[in-house]
Amino acid sequence: MNPVRKLPVLGRLLGGKSEPAPEARVYRGIQSLRRRARPLYYAFRTLFRAAVRTQHREIEVIGLENIPADGPVLLVGNHPNSYLDYFNVLNVVRHPVATAAKDTLTNLPIVGPLLRHHMLMTPLSRKMDQEETGVSEDVRRDANEKSLREAVETLVHGRILNIFAEGRSTDSRTLNKIKLGFMHIAIQAEKEFDFKLNLRIVPYGFYYDRINKFQSSVAVIFGKPFKLSSLLRLPQSFLAESESDRSQLEKKLMIEGKKRLIADIENIIISIPERSLVDLIDDATSLYVSSPVKYMGPYENILEKYRLSKTLADSMLAANANPAGRAHLQELKKTIAAYRKNLEQRRLNDRVVRREHTWAALGFHVKALIGGLLASPLIVFGFLSNYIPRLAGRFRRYYVINIQKRARVDGDEQAIIYAFVAVLLTYPACAWLYHYLLVQFAGEPLFAWLDSWLKQSDLTAWLHDHWSRIAMGLALFSVYLMARLWRFSLRYGQRLRAAWRFALDIGLETFRKGDIERLRDQRYEIIDRLDFVIGDYSS
Repeated sequence: MNPVRKLPVLGRLLGGKSEPAPEARVYRGIQSLRRRARPLYYAFRTLFRAAVRTQHREIEVIGLENIPADGPVLLVGNHPNSYLDYFNVLNVVRHPVATAAKDTLTNLPIVGPLLRHHMLMTPLSRKMDQEETGVSEDVRRDANEKSLREAVETLVHGRILNIFAEGRSTDSRTLNKIKLGFMHIAIQAEKEFDFKLNLRIVPYGFYYDRINKFQSSVAVIFGKPFKLSSLLRLPQSFLAESESDRSQLEKKLMIEGKKRLIADIENIIISIPERSLVDLIDDATSLYVSSPVKYMGPYENILEKYRLSKTLADSMLAANANPAGRAHLQELKKTIAAYRKNLEQRRLNDRVVRREHTWAALGFHVKALIGGLLASPLIVFGFLSNYIPRLAGRFRRYYVINIQKRARVDGDEQAIIYAFVAVLLTYPACAWLYHYLLVQFAGEPLFAWLDSWLKQSDLTAWLHDHWSRIAMGLALFSVYLMARLWRFSLRYGQRLRAAWRFALDIGLETFRKGDIERLRDQRYEIIDRLDFVIGDYSS
């Protein structure tokens, strides 16, 4: 700026031509659309939440308070488990969430327009999908420019925008290459208000206790939000700077933003960059977090399991960084291998060995046994009525992974789609079948019983006249129960089975107490070694 123009009164006369004002929107607050969406959004979200609650035994969240209550927010996370990652975000975040999605999904007939216009999805034309879509590079770039503007407007209006920074779903045990698209969108949105939009970027990650497994548990962890202004010291007016200076600042912001995001997500997820340690960490973790002394015994507790797993993985990676630590890990590996071999030779499993028959464990399983027996009609009904959709999903996953030799995440995607399609086919068929059975076989016995009890009352006559409609209502209610009992039947059925195994294990230990006690001592040695690693190498 010309210094003469700073002089009072005379500056306007002698300072020459004034500099043009920055071409940016005037920031006077935003007309937030955060809490609003079209009615179909909530219908789809309810459907997706039902799907993910069926898939997972537990869904927990850490750090939800890190998402600001209002204003533009960019959620940026890893992408380990296909559609389930998106469904889980919708399940734990209360406000409507816009999402950047691959255009191969948003361009599907019928489904694509619904996702774009009602589920707030912004299509991205990925280069990796170019062979599948068959579009030219120029068309792909033009489509992404349009998508960029749409994403920017989403943030400018105060919405939450979600992006999976890895670009594609992968079940890798480490964070994959982070794309810079999230920073490009954030910078363009802030430039709309000369970097005074107050956009917050919230990193997040997932922890699946048994990834690619049905009825696994998941924790969604949100990190601390950060602003672009916290990455670099920005000028008071960004748009007043020269074009070359703005370009340099944008490049630095992108680099710093990527570094910050990688560090934050690596601090959230359980990332194992050293491939030689993957099997050891997995095996040690399965033993460590399943120990009753670590509060994981027969109880479900995904948050505790996440924290224990994270501490153990970080400690073992730190131990591997120095010779003494690597020696401890080698001894640990040998001890675990010997324990596994002894289990195999004695035809026992870790469940029997780790089991401690305390009064608390006994009470838990007795309660599960009694509750399972009382709820057995619902468990059986839920299991049998949902058998075909579950079988369709499992068969498709097996075919994709084992026959077609495709990635596990592809198998998961196909399994969800096939199970959903099977539900759409079987549920209406069941409703018709239940209605037919009620009308043809249940009406007359019911009316005969009511006549003997109520002696030809008006209620009996009314029921007889409207029985077809009542049967239809009961059939629809049965279909509703089918959906509600999918997860219920599996969860409580597994608890009932675990209680039965607990009783069998008590009998088994009576006859093989010596072998089990020796293996239990060997298992305690493994836990002691793991405690030693955590004590010496945890940060």
